[in-house]
Amino acid sequence: MSKLKQVKVNFSLEDYEHIKQSAMKKNITIAEFIRQKFDFSIEAPPPSRSISNFQKIDPSLLFELNEISISLNKIAETMVSDVEINTFILMNIYQHVMRLKC
Repeated sequence: MSKLKQVKVNFSLEDYEHIKQSAMKKNITIAEFIRQKFDFSIEAPPPSRSISNFQKIDPSLLFELNEISISLNKIAETMVSDVEINTFILMNIYQHVMRLKC
């Protein structure tokens, strides 16, 4: 659990614009500006939620997963139509899975 607490504060439009402009002049966020006015600080900022936190995925892995997905969809379609499962489809899936293990 985070030791930081969040407080929601309402300002008039004029006050908000004044705070926003003052923060922009100092090149800091509005939250940091308010902390400075009250002489508060936080030790470490909360972690950002930017997309950079995610790892990049190998495009070849995505391609293989897509191929497996296509094969599984073919099996599902075959089972719904009550037709015997084609061994070619099963071998295709097996080959894709075995390539992923390498």
